[in-house]
Parts: sequence; structure tokens; C-alpha cells
Amino acid sequence: MKKMTVSLSGLTRQSILIVVLALFISCSSAPKRSMQVSTIYSSATEMIESANACILSGDYDKASFFLSAAESQAMSIDNYDLLTAAALARCSLKLSLNPPEVDEAQQYVDYAKKFVKNCADPKKQQAIVDLSQARVSIAKGSFNGNLDNIKKELKSDDYYSAQVLQVEGDVYKLKQDYAGADKAYTAAAKAFTDSRYLSEIGICWYKAAQARSLNGNKDGALQAMEQAIFYDRAAENSLGLGTDYYAVGLILIKGNPSANEKERAREAFIHSAEIFTSVNADELAKRSREAAEEIQ
Repeated sequence: MKKMTVSLSGLTRQSILIVVLALFISCSSAPKRSMQVSTIYSSATEMIESANACILSGDYDKASFFLSAAESQAMSIDNYDLLTAAALARCSLKLSLNPPEVDEAQQYVDYAKKFVKNCADPKKQQAIVDLSQARVSIAKGSFNGNLDNIKKELKSDDYYSAQVLQVEGDVYKLKQDYAGADKAYTAAAKAFTDSRYLSEIGICWYKAAQARSLNGNKDGALQAMEQAIFYDRAAENSLGLGTDYYAVGLILIKGNPSANEKERAREAFIHSAEIFTSVNADELAKRSREAAEEIQ
């Protein structure tokens, strides 16, 4: 059998150049091999996001489970951004408990502070850590600083810009400036709505309702609670909804309620209990039922 050969004798110089150029382009267009593996990073990021969602919905056991997994993964790849995010999520978890575990929350903020200098964007991460420190200080009942530098550093981040507004509301509330708190919470709710962060919107309206109620604005507080209920329904936040209706009941019986307000409050407490029962939150359901029974 004769060996097959390719002869170039019949090709013109121009044809040869075309063939060579085609081979060169074919080789040079091959995709380059990636110099970064992100499998564990992506998994840990998803775990932290899931944990934060669980914190917002009140599912604290599941949040802790996700954070434990995220912390192990973050440490395994020595990623300081993930370690910082996980620590601050732990801080949020501790502050969300009833009663909040403030000392433990402070420990996680201190833990996060150690990672900042090694993060990809140290200035931004420092601002995020400072925002968490402000939340802890407010929970301790004392905040003497201001949020201006934090607000400036995080202004290009839609999520954290809205978070700063919410914490600003907490500062006003701590200082008993309830009108200022209402304004900040309402602005935060709008910012979260514009950026479509659904789970956070209901919390902002709930806090706005608290501020209005403390300021003696019962009708405004109830209007804010309507918004909280609307967005907690959209987020399918069952524990949030149960808490919303409980708050509606408390607002209605505040002061010298009319007979109509008492009946509406009783209905709100009962519905709160029904929602809590549906998700096996028995202690919370009991609290709501007892509130309904106490109305004379």
C-alpha cells in the first residue's frame, strides 16, 4: 500500500498562505484554560445567601446549618471575603433572636474585623463590618457615632445602601426621634423595592409601623403594616406574616381602643395564631391566642 502524501506543488503561493493562516487562526482561537476554580466558592456563597434568607424568615436553625457549612467551605479555600460574610451573617442571626444575643453578635463582628485587610476590597468590607458594629451598638442601647462614612463607601452598592438607611432608622428610633425613624425606614423600604430585594421590604415596613405607633400615629402604623403583610405574603414569609398580624393586634388595642378596634384586634391575633400553627411555631401561636383571649 502506497503512503499518502500531500503535495503543495499544485498550489499557488496565495493558496499556501491561506492554508497556513487558517491553521494559525484555528490554533489561536482555542479557549484558554482557566486559572481559577470556583466550585467551593460558589457553594459557600450560595450557603451564605440561603442562611441570610432563613434569618429574614425566622428559620434560625436552618440558617445556622447553612452557615456551619459555609464557614467550613470558606476556611477550606482560605477565602477571607467568604469568612467575613459568614461571620457577619452569624452576627445578624444572633441579633435576630428573641432576646438578641448581643455579646455573641459582638464576638462575630470582632472575628470579621480580623479578615478585612485580606479581603479583595478592604475599604468596602470595612464599611460593611462597621455597619454590623453599628447594629450591635444599637442593640446594646448606645450609638454615639454616625453613618456618613459608611454611607459614602457603600453608595454604589444597592443592597448595602438600603441597609444603611434601615440602620439609620434604628439610630433615630434609639434616640426616640420616631419621625426621623419612620422617614429612614420608609426610604429603606423604597430602596429595597427598587432593587427588588423582596425579603427585606416587609421588615422595613414593620419597623416603620413601630416608629409610627410609638409616635402616636395609629392609622399610619396600620397602613405600614398593610405594606408589611403585602410583601411578606409575596416573600412567602410565614413567620413574618404571623408576627405582622400580631403587631396589627397590638397597634389596634393601644390607647383607648373602640369596640370595633378591639374586635379587629381579636381577629388579627387569632389569624396570627393560625399562621404560626400552620408552621408548627407553637409558642408563638400560644402567645397570639392568649392575646386574643385577654381582650375585654
